[in-house]
Amino acid sequence: MERSYAITLKNETQSEQAERNPIAGSGTPTQNGDSGGVASWRKGVAKGIVTFNSYVMPFVDQLVTQRISTISLRTGAEELQEKASFVYSAIKTGVGLIESVLIGGLVGNLPGAIIGGLMSISTTAISYANKAQTLNLQRSVESMSLRNMEIRAGGSLATFSGSRGRSQ
Repeated sequence: MERSYAITLKNETQSEQAERNPIAGSGTPTQNGDSGGVASWRKGVAKGIVTFNSYVMPFVDQLVTQRISTISLRTGAEELQEKASFVYSAIKTGVGLIESVLIGGLVGNLPGAIIGGLMSISTTAISYANKAQTLNLQRSVESMSLRNMEIRAGGSLATFSGSRGRSQ
């Protein structure tokens, strides 16, 4: 009883490669048959965002930052300058979050938008944590510096507690 087996190899990757060109923007139709309606719209929005961030935002950022940084010099109101700087920073953070969600949505639909938003929020949280750590370190250094200046000036905890008064 002899059995014969046949192994057949079929190269089906050729047709897939023709549909999915590895070169971005090659204009080949996508797998679902959309020849560019939604894909070209997404591509146009993405180009618009990149163009805006690369060419327009640097000019706007410089102008606004310069105006904010000179509020104290022009008006003498340092608190107003700090508030304006905080508001501008918050606006930039919000715009960055919206951009991340939008670009994530363009690239990966709903999951991409969620991931883009989470990445933006986590980056902002890390930034705030770093700023808080820097402020705590500055507070600690300032406290030590004040303590050392007090000791050099002749005052210390022992002096103020009345320890010298009892022995004299």
